[in-house]
Amino acid sequence: MQRRLVDLTARPFDVLVIGGGICGLTVACDAAQRGLTVALVERHDFGSGTSFNHLRTIHGGLRYLQHLDIPRARESIAERRTLAAIAPWAVSPTPFVLPLRRSLAKGRLAMRAGFALDGLLAKHRNRDLPASHHLPSGHVLSPEEARQRYPLLRKVPMTGAAVWHDYVATDADRLTFSWAQAAAAHGAVLANYVSAGALRINNQRLAVVTVTDRHTDTTFEIVARTVVNATGADLDHLLAGVGLKTGMPVTKAMNLVTNLQVPRAAIGGRSPAGRNFFMVPWQGRALFGTWESGTFDATTDVSARAADVSAFVRDISDTFPSLGVTDASITLVHRGIVPAVKKGAHGATPDGREQLHDHALGGYPQIISVAGTKYTTARAMAEKVTTRLLRALGRPAVACRTATTALPTPPSDGEPRLLLADQEMVATLEDAVVRRTRLGALGAPAPEVLTNAARIVGGRLGWAAARRAQEIDDVRRFYADRAPKQ
Repeated sequence: MQRRLVDLTARPFDVLVIGGGICGLTVACDAAQRGLTVALVERHDFGSGTSFNHLRTIHGGLRYLQHLDIPRARESIAERRTLAAIAPWAVSPTPFVLPLRRSLAKGRLAMRAGFALDGLLAKHRNRDLPASHHLPSGHVLSPEEARQRYPLLRKVPMTGAAVWHDYVATDADRLTFSWAQAAAAHGAVLANYVSAGALRINNQRLAVVTVTDRHTDTTFEIVARTVVNATGADLDHLLAGVGLKTGMPVTKAMNLVTNLQVPRAAIGGRSPAGRNFFMVPWQGRALFGTWESGTFDATTDVSARAADVSAFVRDISDTFPSLGVTDASITLVHRGIVPAVKKGAHGATPDGREQLHDHALGGYPQIISVAGTKYTTARAMAEKVTTRLLRALGRPAVACRTATTALPTPPSDGEPRLLLADQEMVATLEDAVVRRTRLGALGAPAPEVLTNAARIVGGRLGWAAARRAQEIDDVRRFYADRAPKQ
């Protein structure tokens, strides 16, 4: 898998996917596997945007049952099992524990009813999976049992605790990248660090997108019969070239990686202000999320303001007082822009539904925009998009096989992964230590680790000593930009 920009201009493609997050990569994989010619460009590195900011949970949609949203629950259950089947190396069964209080909708009786319904919908959740990935049924514990099993709940007032199992993505960034590898294996042409500019439709009704190689500042055009706009919060920026607009409001979301070591169970809680959070054990550390700004953001500025991070820390400190979370506990701030629902002039709340805009009604059957894709159900969304693409292209229906095709398994050791830098489109040291390996997943690597990584990666990519020093400085800046500001 190598970056060959000349291949992007060699011919018109059936599909051009713009955006290399989990949404764009799963679409590229499915479309290529179903026989379409596919190109994908990403302005930064694969999976480096909002896809990097998720709580690392692969959930079965239990929360949807609170609203009796059976279709979404069914889809989440099915896709949870699918990911465990096609990428067992990337997910691990984990207990989730939620303290309960007196409530008609969320109390002990309601949770027992929810688990009963979940048991019916998810009766095949373990089918054909190895025993190591089987998920037990959910149940409700008494307060005494909950406090005995989960010491973090000893001081939490509750009427009991709901316990169920989902998966935690133990190697989340490699899981994202595996979709890129699978897409390339099926013939898709992918390139990172290529930004998309103007989009137009030519006289042959083909989409023409002007793109720029960010390494050389060279501009060229990619021609395709259809375009999938998977640029997240930048949807309307790309669509402006043809006079389209989704008008999608957005808000900021954050998750926090900490240096706190916690038991291997995810614990839920509700802050005094009414926010719901989970502490998720991830690679031996506590990961907290998800916090939303609660305001409508008209820009796509993804920076984590110091005030926002401090507010998040206060909320989780109030929610989990026994953990002693402070700004000093934070090793990495994950942040992203997500679709929102407007509330008043400036208020907003995340829109929990995925958004698929088929622009045929606006006179552009060549363009489909997708946003708000959930990590758990990204593959299913890609299946829907590819089916629409086949229809738009006038091609016969082709069965989707991504649900039964194993994703590529990465080397288990970090150093062999670094040695693959020239085969995995690594362009920067950040790519290597943050997303291709686990070296920087929990926070800034030690200086000696960065130096060694720069030596290995630089050796594969032909970096001179000055370039290696610059790459190390760039990685340090990456973590400085994602740390609490004092």
